[in-house]
Amino acid sequence: MATSEIKLPQSSSDSVEWQHNPKQVEAGQQSNTGKRHTEKDSGENAPPPTENTISLDELPIEYDYLTFDIDLPSPSTLVSSLPDGPAAPEPPDLSNYVSPFTWSESRKTFTTWLSCAVTVVTAYAAGSYSPASAQMSAEWGVSQEAIFVGITTFTTGFAIAPMVLAPFSEINGRKPVFVVTGILFVICQLCCAVTRSYPGMLVARFGVGVGGSTFSTMVGGVVSDIYHTKDRNTPMALFSGAALLGTGLGPLVSGFIAQHTTWRWVFYLQTITCGLLIFAVVLFFKETRGSVLLSRKALLLNKWYEEREKAGYLGLMMPFGDNSDKKQSRRVRWKVKSDEERESLAKLIGVSLFRPFRTFPVGQASSMT
Repeated sequence: MATSEIKLPQSSSDSVEWQHNPKQVEAGQQSNTGKRHTEKDSGENAPPPTENTISLDELPIEYDYLTFDIDLPSPSTLVSSLPDGPAAPEPPDLSNYVSPFTWSESRKTFTTWLSCAVTVVTAYAAGSYSPASAQMSAEWGVSQEAIFVGITTFTTGFAIAPMVLAPFSEINGRKPVFVVTGILFVICQLCCAVTRSYPGMLVARFGVGVGGSTFSTMVGGVVSDIYHTKDRNTPMALFSGAALLGTGLGPLVSGFIAQHTTWRWVFYLQTITCGLLIFAVVLFFKETRGSVLLSRKALLLNKWYEEREKAGYLGLMMPFGDNSDKKQSRRVRWKVKSDEERESLAKLIGVSLFRPFRTFPVGQASSMT
C-alpha cells in the first residue's frame, strides 16, 4: 500500500554528512527505491571538491522512479544551511494520491454507482428524441424524416468524440474529461429545449452526442482503474445494465411527456436531471487514473524538495547500495516510468482513429482478444 506520510527527523543530530566516495556517486547506481539516474545541477564545470568531503549542495541530483509502494524518504536535516534561514516548508498532503486499487470498498462502490447513474441519463438521451418528432415537424414545417436527422447527428458526435477524448483521459485523467464533456452535455440539452430552428436542433444534438459519449464509453476504464481483473464482474455488469436501462427509459418517459405536454419539456427534464448528476460528478468524483495520480504525486514532492533546498534544507535519507538499513543523505527527484513510456497525444489519437479500420490476419486477431 502506498505511503502517504513523510517522516521528519526528530532532531538535528539525525542529519548525516556525506563523505566523498567515488563508488557512491557513480552514475546509474541502483538503490532499493528503483533505478537511479544522475544529472549535474551546477553544470559540468563545477569546481572539484576540496579535502575529502563534499557538501550536499555540490552533489548531483539523482532521479528515481516513483511507485505507490515506495516508502518515501524522510528529510535528513532540520537545520537550514543559510544564515538566519527560514523555517522548513511543511510537507505536502499526499492523502489524495494513493493507488485507486487501495481505496475502501465504500469509495469504490460510490464511484461505480455515480458513474453508472450518469451512464443512464446519457443512454436515455439517445432514445428520448424520436417521440417528440411529430411536434417538431409541425412546428418547423419539415418532414419527420428530416427531424430524424437529429438522431444521425447525435450518433455522429457519439462515435467520433471518444476517439479523441479516450486517449486524452489516459494522459490527463478521467475527471477533467468527465467534467468538461458533462458541462457540454447539459448546455447542449438546454439548447435543444430552447432552440427556435431546425438547424439549431441538429447542431445541439451533435453536441449532446459529444458530451454524452464519455459516460457510455469511458466508465469501463474507470472500473478497470479501481478494480483488479478478478473483481470487475459485478461493476461491469452494473455498467452494462445502466446503459440498457437508459436506452429503454428514453422513449418510455419522453413519449409520455410528448403526449401530455410540449416537446420542449422532453429536453427540459433532461437538462434538470443531467445538470444535477454532473454537479455531483464535479463535487464527488475522484480521479481514478493511477498513472495520472502518481505523476501528480511526483510533481508535488519535487516541488516540496525544491522549496526545502531554496530554504537551505538539503538532503533526504535514501537507502545506500543493496542494504536497505544503511542510509545516506542525498538530493533526489522523482519521475514516473509511465510518463517516459507513453506515446504522444497525437500518436495515441492516430492509433485510436485508425485501429478500427485495420485488418489483422486470423491468427493475430485471435491472439489480441
